[in-house]
Amino acid sequence: MKKSILFVLIVLSFSIVKAQDWTEFIASESTTPSYSIIHSNDTLVKFNVVVPGMFETAIDTFNRVSIKEHTRVDSVGYPEVPIVSFLVAIPQCDGVNLNIELLDSTQFSGYNIYPAPELVTDTIEGGGIALVEEFAYNRSAYETDAMFPGTIAEAIDKGAIRTQHVVRVVLYPVQFNPVKDFIKAYSDFQVTLSFNNPVGSINEDVGIFNEVVGNTLINYNSNGLNASVSCGAGLEESGTIKWVTSFPGDYVEDSCDYLIITHNYFYTDTVAKSEIESLAQHRADFNGFNVVMTTTNSIYAAFPDSLDLENDEEIRELIKNTYYNGNAYHTYDGKLAYVNLFGDVDLWNGQENIPTHYEDPDHGGYDVFFTQLTEEGGTYDIYPDIMIGRCSVDDTNQVKNEVKILLTKINYC
Repeated sequence: MKKSILFVLIVLSFSIVKAQDWTEFIASESTTPSYSIIHSNDTLVKFNVVVPGMFETAIDTFNRVSIKEHTRVDSVGYPEVPIVSFLVAIPQCDGVNLNIELLDSTQFSGYNIYPAPELVTDTIEGGGIALVEEFAYNRSAYETDAMFPGTIAEAIDKGAIRTQHVVRVVLYPVQFNPVKDFIKAYSDFQVTLSFNNPVGSINEDVGIFNEVVGNTLINYNSNGLNASVSCGAGLEESGTIKWVTSFPGDYVEDSCDYLIITHNYFYTDTVAKSEIESLAQHRADFNGFNVVMTTTNSIYAAFPDSLDLENDEEIRELIKNTYYNGNAYHTYDGKLAYVNLFGDVDLWNGQENIPTHYEDPDHGGYDVFFTQLTEEGGTYDIYPDIMIGRCSVDDTNQVKNEVKILLTKINYC
């Protein structure tokens, strides 16, 4: 079975061979940052964040530090200071104003923060390709007598998950002076967000993704609705399945909760086609979804060459148009919810299977591209609006095996 290039991120985990030390910023029984909502409505969001401390590992003359469940600055060669971030529900607005009140801090000397490594490709056993860390050091950054990163907090990546508008609040609790070898650690933040020309509610209905969004955004009040609600429980009737091979309006005009996209070969192969239909029928019976199946050839034919779109862009265009213009009867918000790319990425039998999106061919492709359907200022935001999956199969036998596995999974939803 051919696959898209598989990259396994190999992080050099020094903590395996060297003990991690705990550096306490503030007395706490927890080692994980916590938040508490003070105020959240259509005009103002205020919350408190407590960062109790960080973990530290000595690596040669450096200290590699991290904060549990959060990430770090990844600018190659610059100090790899930790980041604490939260996704926040906001109303639709023209802009977000961020105000930070610093309530507590402490200072530590004798620190030399490890520089963010470069990720480079390497061949591993079996012919696979991995990303491995390679030491990198920006001398200019480490010879600058100033606090890094300098910024204490920022609001970035404003966008939307389906109809729910969001922004990411990023905090930099560890400020490092590489010349004087000390850090200033902020442990208690009060974050206030206000909005320019807010419209609508701070919490919008996202249908069966209510619970997902509720577990992702710190101030979203979920009604508990999720895909499992429709997984065969209390359904009065099954959904429908249908092949669609033309798109006069550049979108699926039939009712479509769940879209399966496959290669034309599996459409013309009667066995493979029947297997895909059995998977679609399972979705219709067990989930109550209206399932539409189509082929890449049908999608490509729908968009004229004059649009100058790549194949992956044409697939996203159909998905996006269906999401905004189609009819989904069983997703509780009327919008397409699921897409299954039924086929592998690479060339097979002389024909392209189901393409993925490549920004940099040397570092693999990714399917999340097809889920990013919200534009703001002519640019797609980074947040997914639908769920996507891929069945990486190349031939009829693999199709049969894959469908068999999916259909025999207990409570497969």
